[in-house]
Amino acid sequence: MTGEISGIQRRAISGFGLDYPGLFAVRWPIVSAILICIVVATTIVSMNHIRFDDDIERSMSSDSIHANNYRQFERTMGARTTDFIVLVSSDTDFTPEDLNQLREMTLDLALLDDVLTVLSPFSARFSRNHPLYAGEPVFPDDITQTTLTDRLQAYRSGAANQPSMLADDNRTILVSVSVDPAVDRAGQRQMYREISDMVDSYVSDRFTHAVTGEDAIAFEIVGGMRSDLITLNAIGCMFALIIAFLVFGNLLTALTAIIPAVFGAMSSIALFPLLGLPVTVMSNTIPVLVLVLGLADSIHLVMHYLKTSADLPVKERTAISVRDIGPACGLTAVTTAIAFAAVATVDNVPLREFALIGALGVMLSYVVVIMTFAVMAPVAIGHKSRSGKSEWLRVPSIFRQLVFSRGRGVVIVSAIIAVASIWGFWRTEPWYHFDGYLPADSEIRQANAHINQTFGGFFPIWHEMSMEGEEETDNDWARLTALNDAVASAAPEYAVVSLVTIARWLGEPETMPQRDELTELPQNIMTQLLSPDGKIARVVTFAPEPMASRQTLETHDRIEQTAREAGAVRTVGFPVILRHEPVVVIGQLGLSLVAACILAILVVAAAFRWPALFLVLIIPNTLPLFVTASALHVLTGGLLNPTAMMALTIAFGIAIDDCIHFINRYRLERTNGHTVDESLEFAINRTGRVMIATTLLISGGLLVTLLSPFIMVRLFGIMLILTFITALVADLLLLPVLMRLKWVRS
Repeated sequence: MTGEISGIQRRAISGFGLDYPGLFAVRWPIVSAILICIVVATTIVSMNHIRFDDDIERSMSSDSIHANNYRQFERTMGARTTDFIVLVSSDTDFTPEDLNQLREMTLDLALLDDVLTVLSPFSARFSRNHPLYAGEPVFPDDITQTTLTDRLQAYRSGAANQPSMLADDNRTILVSVSVDPAVDRAGQRQMYREISDMVDSYVSDRFTHAVTGEDAIAFEIVGGMRSDLITLNAIGCMFALIIAFLVFGNLLTALTAIIPAVFGAMSSIALFPLLGLPVTVMSNTIPVLVLVLGLADSIHLVMHYLKTSADLPVKERTAISVRDIGPACGLTAVTTAIAFAAVATVDNVPLREFALIGALGVMLSYVVVIMTFAVMAPVAIGHKSRSGKSEWLRVPSIFRQLVFSRGRGVVIVSAIIAVASIWGFWRTEPWYHFDGYLPADSEIRQANAHINQTFGGFFPIWHEMSMEGEEETDNDWARLTALNDAVASAAPEYAVVSLVTIARWLGEPETMPQRDELTELPQNIMTQLLSPDGKIARVVTFAPEPMASRQTLETHDRIEQTAREAGAVRTVGFPVILRHEPVVVIGQLGLSLVAACILAILVVAAAFRWPALFLVLIIPNTLPLFVTASALHVLTGGLLNPTAMMALTIAFGIAIDDCIHFINRYRLERTNGHTVDESLEFAINRTGRVMIATTLLISGGLLVTLLSPFIMVRLFGIMLILTFITALVADLLLLPVLMRLKWVRS
């Protein structure tokens, strides 16, 4: 057998030795089967140790000035409390009975273990110098319709920019529950469940309610990721099996294509616990990507096996397939790994983890796929040859006619499409809607939108001002007052809290309140407004995520600019991160895409030892990217988010795979003595058929992303599918036209 394998020399490509695992499995199938079983067993055991990322601030972690400012601020503040926001709304005005019931709920929430403070409409008090209700609670012990109307009107008339936490239409309230920062992450999840259960027990069926906040959002995302990891992979395998059966018309042959890919995907899942990395919303898609890539390799290997002579021994047929197709499959794994690795250049920790898992997963999966194929094919397929079940996959004759008779027209049309697509891509706008990473049907997502519309938002933004002298100096107080009023005027619809607003509530707006006058203020809130040493005072604005809409983005930018002009030395907060970090990430992903394109094409040209191939491959491989990017005007209204840029990078690494297999077939035919046109026609007819099959398989497998509750995962899948279909057309039309050019021929 060794002599048979080594005697096969029809190699048109340098596979960098990546076909050796397959040849090893052909020679030692039992040993290889044991190794594969060990990999599968390790994967199954490691499943129990998979953890999901529930730190939403980590998603924007980098070394940028905004991220560093936020980290420094958190160190200055010490351990921050975990704040859960309870939203309760009704289609009709709250009655006094409703409000009494909700007040009872807030009292019971305050009695939960580890709850520090509960802020609600029932915590609100009139200022100490109010002419009618000086220092009294807005809601008295006995709430009647008359007192409710009179007292609310009196409070709102003198509470501009103050967080009343009761909507003007008296149909929505907010309750903020602060949990002790000493509670660990597991305890926070438990608190989230306890708060949710208590709210459920108090709120009647005619109300809608939800518990939100930064940590609640994180826990909601984790819940969606858990179900996604199982659903996407299970349904993806089912789709792939159906399509493979339609392609081959034989269950055993279809399983020979499916099982290696499934084992490869499983090995990529095992990388998460083995490397100690958490699963994120985007890395959750890696196993599905690896699955469809493994399927493409399996299809190429199985189809080549079926086309070899059935009279040959099964091991020799397997060896021929591994030697002819293995190098191309290995090269596709390398180019895809390059695309993943390019993402690692982005200054973002979760994206670097995505790049690491993706690159290693693709390469590991390739080894598992080619070895599993080499073990299974002789047993499962045996002496079967190609059946006629998949003849419907023939490449339409129009492709050959256009390539050999209308080549110039193909180039002109491609150029027009390229120009239009580049213009469309240029017109996209960098954007990052954080709620887009929540499940589409999430109650929290709907609650956040309601809060934004009714209250302005709940994410705190801190504007810091250095106090030059003692706390009571007139100059410091005047500057802090000016900052407070400037920020309030920049966003009249947002709540603003500072020592200035407290002083006005105390009835002494001209002087800075002393610490002994602030004893009623919860310590965790006091710390946010004034540093322990009295050197930093803060104005807090409660805002929505900046890119919830164009209006909120304009308001956020106006707040930041106004705060700077009013003397704030620093503006920090999660909304600031959401405003600036994604734009930087999108730019860095753009550079990583360019790097991936150049490096991957150089590797392919070097593998084929064909320098002119570098220029040829640029156009048919970048054109699909521009077409897909311009399609964002339909998919997202022209908004370019980090997910879209990442999808383009990964799509390129996968889409170039068809080019590699096409050129590999062309070079094999050239080494057999055929002319350029004959070799291209062979490649179109034979490899083109396999390219159609693999595109159907990959697209079919990625259709499962449309079942994901995450909008960004759906977008990721749609963009990949669109890129692959466009790339298939480009590879069957534009690529052979360019390869017919005299200066390119080889």
